[in-house]
Amino acid sequence: MLLRTRPLDKTSLAEQAYGHLRNLLLDRMIQPGGAIGIDALAGTLGVSHTPVREALARLEGDGLVIRLRSGRYKAAPAMTPQDYAHLCQTRLLLEPTAAALAAARPTPEILAGLRQSIQDLGAARRGNHSRDFVKFVDADALFHRTIAHGCGNKFIAGALTQLQAHHRIGTLYHSRGVTDAEAVMTEHGAILEAIRAGDAGAAEAAMRRHIERACGAILGWIADAAAPGQDSPPRASGRQPARAGRRRDQASLAS
Repeated sequence: MLLRTRPLDKTSLAEQAYGHLRNLLLDRMIQPGGAIGIDALAGTLGVSHTPVREALARLEGDGLVIRLRSGRYKAAPAMTPQDYAHLCQTRLLLEPTAAALAAARPTPEILAGLRQSIQDLGAARRGNHSRDFVKFVDADALFHRTIAHGCGNKFIAGALTQLQAHHRIGTLYHSRGVTDAEAVMTEHGAILEAIRAGDAGAAEAAMRRHIERACGAILGWIADAAAPGQDSPPRASGRQPARAGRRRDQASLAS
């Protein structure tokens, strides 16, 4: 179990705590809405409260945890099917335009970032636990973040940063794996080529096709998980049966 690891090394403690906590959240070892005990986490990881608090602040920016008025933290509540539909609508409003704007100013830095992200996608594992799919999520997020920040519109970039779409979608890979990896890589390649060519119309259309296909897949996964009698991955609502071991681990993190 992830909670039964040896204490973290003394280098980059906050980064390691962030990675460990993110894995617990993506794998639903900390259930949506569940309390996160800083004392318990610090003791388990063998570090002081400071790296844990730094990791939690970063996870709050990712949209994976929420800081309460009391200063305590809890896991973000599970997204509903309607939440995912609204997320897709928002991406369709913003990201095709961002791609078109990026194509109007395809700097070497933008192109290098996009190429690197596609290479990282190809190298990433695609299994059904966070340790196997988290690098894919990161590479996917890098691609879209590079376009957002390269589009020249700080309001679009800020809105997409706040959206944190890929962290929110990442939980759906748990127990499923990355089933659409080849489609993602092909579509990213088409978007990159349009931006490299400076073709704003093609970049906008390629991004729109990509998001429409991805959102269709996501909403299909959610519908399948909600179907009665299906032995499927956890529902988007997060209400799946908890194994005894998982209940014990979750309890050890509660305040």
